[in-house]
Amino acid sequence: MKKGMESKLAFIKANTEDEESSTKAKSIIWWIVSVTAWGIVSMILIVWWFHYHFG
Repeated sequence: MKKGMESKLAFIKANTEDEESSTKAKSIIWWIVSVTAWGIVSMILIVWWFHYHFG
């Protein structure tokens, strides 16, 4: 996955005016947003689980 993101980022840097680079930039941004959301939801669920079972 890291290699794929690196290659997309390299493509964007090389082709800043291209329509395809805009699409790839959006995909990278959505990936970052979704990974961040997944992390926040996971932390909330872990805290809730510990509170429910040990609280």
